[in-house]
Amino acid sequence: MLTAEFDPLRDGGEAYALALAQAGVPVVLQREVGQIHTVWGNLGVLDRSLEAHRFVARFLEGVLA
Repeated sequence: MLTAEFDPLRDGGEAYALALAQAGVPVVLQREVGQIHTVWGNLGVLDRSLEAHRFVARFLEGVLA
């Protein structure tokens, strides 16, 4: 699960990830420092947004390989 530091939904997302983990569901949680809710829409605008996309791509490569 990817959350953004300056997202009003961040705490809820992170609480959900914790609840999943406590229920035995494998979870990877990454908080993107300095990002806002629209981290996906900022690709090409904010350098950190590219790093968020790369994080997800690496995760998916590992899961789908």
